Amino acid sequence: MGSLFGSISTGFILIPQFEISKIILAVALFLTLLGFLPMLKMGMSKKKAFRNAFLIFLAFFLMGTATGFAVKKEKVVYSKNGLYEKITIYDAMYQGQPTRFFEQDRSNSGAMFLNSDEHVDDYTKYFALYKVFNPNIKNALVIGGGAYTVPKALLAENSEVHVDVAEIEPSLFDLAVKYFRVPKTERLKNYTDDGRRLLDDTKKTYDYIFADGYYSLFSIPSHLTTQEFFAVAKSKLGKDGIFIANFIGDLSRRQPSLILSEMRTFQSVFPNSYFFGVNSPNQAGAQNIIFVGYNSDKKIAMKDPLIAESVIPVIRFLPLTQIDINRFELSAYPILTDDYSPVEYMTGKILKKTFSEKKEIDGEEILALIEQQLRYGPRSLNASGHKEVQKFLIAELRSSANIIKIQEWKDGNDDLMNIIARFSREKKNRIILGAHYDSKKNADRDLFHKDGIMPGANDSASGVAILLHLAERLKNNKQLTNNVGVDIVMFDGEEGKETQGGDYTNWKPLGANYFAEHIKDVYQDNKPNSAIVLDMVCDKNLNIKKEVSSIKNAPTQTELFWKIGQTIDKNAFLDNTGYDLGDDHTSLNEIGIPSFLVIDFDYPYFHTTADTSDKCSAKSLETVGNTVLEYLKTL
Repeated sequence: MGSLFGSISTGFILIPQFEISKIILAVALFLTLLGFLPMLKMGMSKKKAFRNAFLIFLAFFLMGTATGFAVKKEKVVYSKNGLYEKITIYDAMYQGQPTRFFEQDRSNSGAMFLNSDEHVDDYTKYFALYKVFNPNIKNALVIGGGAYTVPKALLAENSEVHVDVAEIEPSLFDLAVKYFRVPKTERLKNYTDDGRRLLDDTKKTYDYIFADGYYSLFSIPSHLTTQEFFAVAKSKLGKDGIFIANFIGDLSRRQPSLILSEMRTFQSVFPNSYFFGVNSPNQAGAQNIIFVGYNSDKKIAMKDPLIAESVIPVIRFLPLTQIDINRFELSAYPILTDDYSPVEYMTGKILKKTFSEKKEIDGEEILALIEQQLRYGPRSLNASGHKEVQKFLIAELRSSANIIKIQEWKDGNDDLMNIIARFSREKKNRIILGAHYDSKKNADRDLFHKDGIMPGANDSASGVAILLHLAERLKNNKQLTNNVGVDIVMFDGEEGKETQGGDYTNWKPLGANYFAEHIKDVYQDNKPNSAIVLDMVCDKNLNIKKEVSSIKNAPTQTELFWKIGQTIDKNAFLDNTGYDLGDDHTSLNEIGIPSFLVIDFDYPYFHTTADTSDKCSAKSLETVGNTVLEYLKTL
């Protein structure tokens, strides 16, 4: 009976009437004082009992006072427990303007400038995307009221639109009317209901649905993340209807990934979909990410100048925040369903990354880039994976570099492409960072599998992955290119023409040769000062020796690079000479660009079908990436 009474009274009496912290402190104090009764019965003096009780009561009082100070706001205009969370409305200065904030528990769920109708939160500005897709909306649904910023903006912008709002907290609509200038009008109807439940039950068809029920990483309702939810939302959209959802997460490729799983889930329902990173389309950390599903076959080009003019000025930066979906290969990320939606687990992973120490070079992120390349399948010349990885590299480098140059040519029946990303193009002092992205078609030694296809995790994908990771660093750290311009070159055809039985007598690196022969197309008469080529750099037992032709053609550069590498990991960079190897650096040295090769050629899975990502080490990738980064800082 005590258990039943305690559970029921907590849910129906205490929580609706009092703050959680006060309930916990009051119950703790009551139980502590209750513990003195048997002590008194067993002979404790009343004086001692009173003294101990007073000290305990004082401790609880101070704890309660401290809890009150922890949540104190500049000017609280409303504070009360709602049905589901504590609601606080307070005024403060933000961006130099008086601002009113709406807070649910500890999460900021909305805000309004007191002296203007400008949007405080950037993500809410994306409500105006309907002007791009369907400017003639008549019926709209907003899931999640918050401070009712989006419903209020829709009503103000379009005199013909009718807006329904689904908000489960009963008091929010009245609070929005009283404190956030939300008009009471027949064109705005509020439903105290769960958004998905309302969609399931309604017979209405909407031109526009805006889902904003995911108000922080600490509270993402899983039933609004699934394939079934998106399907029911789409079923309630009219022709050319638009569905917009505001999610919070990051674009890390490491698995599991809530946002990448969500993107794949969303695309399974809305094939015509668009995604925007509110802070940046390639930011690694957590941010608001806008999903747009268009119930139409018509494709929208966000970079079209007419698009920018059709959208209100606050989101004219639209093309700059669109996420190029070609940067990601989503097949490894599970589709979320009502039967499988581990949202709390996935958000836990995001929070762990958010609050962990940030690394300038992150080996786990580089390893995820390797795994993505392997998911495209065989990347030998003319293979399907070869075309897919080209699209990926172009999209990824365009998100970081200010200049992208493509070299395309034919070699017999083979189509080849070098991809060049240029940073600080105006600098005359330049360095090339190169790697090849093609993989070998057939393994020389089929020791491990029967199919004979070489995955190329180390021999191909590892160098590419490090350079892609470095490209993001170069974009965000302009000091790295203060004294030197950097050109990242993804060479095609390094494996050369396919040979039988490992005969490399007539081998030549096709992409590097073409690049060298057409060097003036890129640099006119001002060739780069030097070049670094990365190849096979993720081995778990990393042992990189100085390559013979590198010492001959770029002795000073090689020596400095190894010196830096040994300070980072002396076991990875060995102070001795290895093999004399032909690679992409060979072609560059032949035209007078001092170039050196970074390679661990003593790799037991070289040119075999077992060159897979499980043979790679995040630590090795970090070691090489940090060495390149520190080397650039010396130039």
